Amino acid sequence: MTAATTTDQQLPATHVADSHDLIRVQGARENNLKDISIEIPKRRLTVFTGVSGSGKSSLVFATIAAESQRMINETYSSFVQGFMPSLARPEVDVLDGLTTAIIVDQERMGANPRSTVGTATDANAMLRILFSRLGKPYVGPPTAFSFNVPTRKASGVMSTEKSGRVEKSVVQNAVYLGGMCPRCEGMGSVSDFDLTALFDDSKSLAEGALTVPGYSMDGWYGRIFSGAGFNMDKPIAKFTKKEMNDLLYKEPTKIKVEGINLTYEGLIPKIQKSMLSKDVEA
Repeated sequence: MTAATTTDQQLPATHVADSHDLIRVQGARENNLKDISIEIPKRRLTVFTGVSGSGKSSLVFATIAAESQRMINETYSSFVQGFMPSLARPEVDVLDGLTTAIIVDQERMGANPRSTVGTATDANAMLRILFSRLGKPYVGPPTAFSFNVPTRKASGVMSTEKSGRVEKSVVQNAVYLGGMCPRCEGMGSVSDFDLTALFDDSKSLAEGALTVPGYSMDGWYGRIFSGAGFNMDKPIAKFTKKEMNDLLYKEPTKIKVEGINLTYEGLIPKIQKSMLSKDVEA
């Protein structure tokens, strides 16, 4: 007779991620949804897939996110709610376990590259407060970072006279940081001009050397360049250094053309203001 031995097998402990809450949706009928019930785990990445028209947006945006936004709006005072859009409750029987919903769509927010999810949702401001309260500085002064290059150094020395002799002592050493780069304005990259695309130096201004759209010499631009003192029949390749600098970079200067007061400005700053500085969607 053989004695059977048994061992207690302990089940693995439930992962902490499996013990979180759920977003429960029961009887969703928004748009083309047909009495949909679903449980969505929190703190997990959940992907909704399906063919076009299957109800993905109706469930996520028109039901869950819309109810979350409506509940947040109800926390404001009646005065504030008067300036906000009135949101109706979605067609759903039960919708609980909701938290704040942040909708990030695929539309361009703006031309400013500093715009991120953090700036759009004010999460950056909350993170700054968090780090200012809980963070512990340990690196050192700003110059400890290699990218904070000092732009100016200074020190103060005080001279004192004691018993007929002069003593000098260093009062303070100071290092000043220049802040963001004035060239790229802190972006890390610069949109610059390709001079070969602005003009054909083998031609003169009268021959249409400028290849920038809209700079035709038949109209007022031709009169402005002539009034600014340029030789309209001289090839750009033969311009002097001063003439080339005036053509490209001259600051706004008052000139008179045919008795009319006008302003001449170099090509680079003029195009920078009229084209590159504008919103790309304008």
